[in-house]
Amino acid sequence: MTSRRKSFRWLIVVLVALVLAAVVVSWNDFYLLRLKTYSIPSSSMRPTLEVGEVVLGRKIFPSMGEHYEPVRGDVIVFNIAAKGANDYLKRVIGLPGERIRLQDGVVLINDVPVPRQALADYRYEDSGGTEVSAPRYRETLPNGRSYEVLDLDPQGEMDTTREYVVPDGHLFVMGDNRDNSVDSRYTDYIGYAPLNEVTGVVETILLRKGESSSLWQPVQPEAN
Repeated sequence: MTSRRKSFRWLIVVLVALVLAAVVVSWNDFYLLRLKTYSIPSSSMRPTLEVGEVVLGRKIFPSMGEHYEPVRGDVIVFNIAAKGANDYLKRVIGLPGERIRLQDGVVLINDVPVPRQALADYRYEDSGGTEVSAPRYRETLPNGRSYEVLDLDPQGEMDTTREYVVPDGHLFVMGDNRDNSVDSRYTDYIGYAPLNEVTGVVETILLRKGESSSLWQPVQPEAN
């Protein structure tokens, strides 16, 4: 093989390597743009998420024509531009066209109760430093996704509700801390979450309260 041919082959190898490197770098940059951390400001998602914990979310870009494909049980980040609200973080319970209501704390989807298993009480400290014990349950949605919820008051004002019919292009969302969450049950405040305003899906917990964690050794959330 002549030196010219060897040089040409090496040139091809180098060019291919450069192209592959550029693709990898571009993909990494694009992927990193899809990641965002969120700090939990309230107790509405307790016991899954505590105040002050940091979660990592996968960003969605509605402004670029990208839309969230709803999965029941996901914890999503959304806003409601029409109400001038900030970002909310809630769990997807009902999909477009479904009928949702609560009866004595039990969620019913199209009149079918969501199974709820009693667990040991959840203990935590309130804002005043007092230890509180709250009834805890594990709900399992029709698609098999399960997570824990709290029912601080068995006779809470929104433990039994009217029936909600989820409009097209919207989701019925709730916080896991059922007696301390303003969510789709409160139609005058939050109401249904618009699909085209979902901007993220929580993927993992980076920093769990009272535990050591980092971006490279994330703590997995309890919500499956």
